[in-house]
Amino acid sequence: MRKTGGEIEEEVYDLIDKSTIKTNISGELYREGMRPLNAETEDAVVSFLTGLDGQIQTGVLNLNLYVPDIVSNNLTVKNTSRCTELEKLVNSFIQSHSVSGDYYFELDKTIQTYKAEGIEQHFVNCRIKFQLSTF
Repeated sequence: MRKTGGEIEEEVYDLIDKSTIKTNISGELYREGMRPLNAETEDAVVSFLTGLDGQIQTGVLNLNLYVPDIVSNNLTVKNTSRCTELEKLVNSFIQSHSVSGDYYFELDKTIQTYKAEGIEQHFVNCRIKFQLSTF
């Protein structure tokens, strides 16, 4: 049965909610648009980006893990060690869940960390390609 973007996002959210990603962050897991704008916690956000219909649905999901910056020498800077740790955790999750139920996952691009504009946080970004058998 074909699924909508919202259904796919929800099912992947549920997979992440039961994973080591959820248990290794100090904050919460959210779907797109649900993370509070003033959040200062280490949170994960999953969102559906794009998909193609067919007997095998394909597309891309986005997973961002927000990491508060730290103070070093009176400057607010990226928490490099924590970001690297979370990059490895997400990479391990994708590898261990390459086949999960009806889903097949692989990376769409290299996992990396970016500065979150306007807030004193960085985020680990993972673009996940998926295939979903609809028959």
